[in-house]
Amino acid sequence: MNTPLILGIDIGGTKCAALVGNTRGEVVARREWPSLANRGPEAMLVDFFRETETLRTAHPAIAAVGVSIGGPLDANNGIIYSPPNLPGWDAIPLCERLQKQLALPVFIEHDAAACAWAEYLWGQPRVPGHLIYLTCGTGFGAGYVLNGQIYRGAQGRSPEIGHARFADDGPFAYDKTGSVEAYCAGSSLARLAAWRFPQRWGQQPPQGPELGKLAASGDKDAREIIALSAHATGQVCANVADMFAPEVIVLGSLARHLGEPWLAQVRARFREEALPAVQKLCSLRPATLGTRLQDCSTLAVALTTDLNLRS
Repeated sequence: MNTPLILGIDIGGTKCAALVGNTRGEVVARREWPSLANRGPEAMLVDFFRETETLRTAHPAIAAVGVSIGGPLDANNGIIYSPPNLPGWDAIPLCERLQKQLALPVFIEHDAAACAWAEYLWGQPRVPGHLIYLTCGTGFGAGYVLNGQIYRGAQGRSPEIGHARFADDGPFAYDKTGSVEAYCAGSSLARLAAWRFPQRWGQQPPQGPELGKLAASGDKDAREIIALSAHATGQVCANVADMFAPEVIVLGSLARHLGEPWLAQVRARFREEALPAVQKLCSLRPATLGTRLQDCSTLAVALTTDLNLRS
């Protein structure tokens, strides 16, 4: 039996993608291109309309559209409010614009929440009802699935854990010094290196993959940066676990790129900080959808509200 098709749209500060998939999280066609986000929203939307038209011509039986985009945003109404990596996206009524252009039901979700929902729907092993996803990527966002539903704040606002202050000192990210994002985002490995070792790396800090290779080769400074990142992430995991008592906390990009050496330190800090009872019920794991997660997240968004699409 054929399953309904979904048009998935992924809007990021570095790259964008449009794809066609089904309600099982399977992608049947995909197109990707550089965001060139400094051009602003209008130019970026022109790209999306062009690419989605190509996909719809080849796959006309599309039932709904799912959009994953960074916050802050009002997911209830599909309005985007100045994400740090998308200049000019200030109070953009994205849902309204897409519905008018595509003449399809459009569902929009914060990218972290979309990834959390994809892991909840299709990740293995299945989680009974409470899952938190931490992006650990270009930014640091958290998506919450509580009692089998995506959690949103008042007026559909996305929770922005990356903006919370982690320390009084540290790199600058998400509009403040020492934010959670400054310590825990994948892109912040370079920020941490420049801040912690200004004489060595203040001008041209190594990016995450390079730092990972240096650490693996035994470089003491690089290992310290990886440890700073891991310990901060483990602390954040303990904090959200104590607050929400989930069954699983899923870790995004850094868990995949840095692997077990980083994860082991995250888990160690988590065990030091989280309540003993919470530790017994909550496990930390990498995203089981792996490199498919971002694509699957766009498809999952269309299944948050329009339950008739569920197979």
